[in-house]
Amino acid sequence: MLDLKLIPSSPGVYIYKNSDNKIIYIGKAINLKKRVSQYFKSDEALGYKTKQLVSQIAKIDFYIVGSEIEALILESSLIKQYRPKFNSQLKDDKSYIYITISKDKIPLIKPAFKSNLNPNCFFYGPFPDSAAVRNLLKTIRAIFPFYSSVHGPKKCLYCHLGLCPGLEPDLKEYKKNVLRIKHILNGNFSKLIFKLEKEMNIFSKVNNFEMAKVRRDQISSLNYIISGWKNLSNLYQKVELQEDQISKALRDLKTILAPYFPKLKNINRFEAYDISNLGPKFFVGSMVVFQQGRITKDEYRQFKIYTKVTQDDQFMIKEIVYRRLKHPEWTLPDFILVDGGKPQVSSTTSITNIPVIGLAKREEIIVIKTGDSWEEIKLPKNSPSLQLLQQLRDEAHRFANNYRQSLIKKSLFSI
Repeated sequence: MLDLKLIPSSPGVYIYKNSDNKIIYIGKAINLKKRVSQYFKSDEALGYKTKQLVSQIAKIDFYIVGSEIEALILESSLIKQYRPKFNSQLKDDKSYIYITISKDKIPLIKPAFKSNLNPNCFFYGPFPDSAAVRNLLKTIRAIFPFYSSVHGPKKCLYCHLGLCPGLEPDLKEYKKNVLRIKHILNGNFSKLIFKLEKEMNIFSKVNNFEMAKVRRDQISSLNYIISGWKNLSNLYQKVELQEDQISKALRDLKTILAPYFPKLKNINRFEAYDISNLGPKFFVGSMVVFQQGRITKDEYRQFKIYTKVTQDDQFMIKEIVYRRLKHPEWTLPDFILVDGGKPQVSSTTSITNIPVIGLAKREEIIVIKTGDSWEEIKLPKNSPSLQLLQQLRDEAHRFANNYRQSLIKKSLFSI
């Protein structure tokens, strides 16, 4: 059964899959939860094709982004890559819009539908949302003025608004602007901003403060519109879905742990534990769960520490894991992750045969006890496996801290 409560109220892209795990529809939204919920509220409000789509949805994935513009480009890239059948059935792909850049001596930049695409142009897309594309072009045009049609002999409205290069543009500078716009449409923001900063510094050194100010304003505007954009380089060429990253992380993690835990055949579920004990009282612990490829918040657990009145992380970790294991009705994990190093791992392995690993915050080293010996594994910072472990460790830390803070609040209000 689909659980819409797990979908965040964030901008992003939602991905519908059928029972064969095949992508059947991709869409974008400023508010993912609100948009996806609309599909399931009223059967009467849906058209025939949309009803067909909803009847085949077996799984919903989502990809959170920082802004609506990022969602627009990500949606376009994923549709281009996976070509879901309902994207073309619900909206004829001939009505998808593209951004085109002509190869003329003075290039023109404008939106165009598939049926009107000029094969001699550079083009970017497809984009299902034509209004969003037009807004994107308006935003870009305010930073880097461009022509959308051949200019007449008189000043146009865009000239007066500062959105047009004018009657006699500097051709070299105009072509530079076109190249800058290509950088934006390809998501190469870092490279573009670096070049603009370099030019700004050169203008300042030769006392051309007017052009230095132009570059400064362009950089400020760019930083404003792309705030929240992350990892957009080569977005059109390759986008790795969240579930693909998780699958890779789990496969790699199993390979890493297998030599130390031969009985570890699969990783369907693991649990992370942490303690929050800042101060002289309110000692608590947390358990968070990662299951079937995603965080499972309804299986989180909180624990008050009963057997210690002084700070002792390793003893407290042992207590909460021991109490957790007293619940056979809770699905057992394939392995346990504790926040900490050798003391925490040693105390936990003394009470269970379930594989236990530690992740020490300072060095981010995986700690494993095998018999009487110890192994320490340092993974690269960009390792998907390490990032997954860090995410769960940090989530356990957050959950424990929130619980302790709620107990402190209750005690203050009860005075």
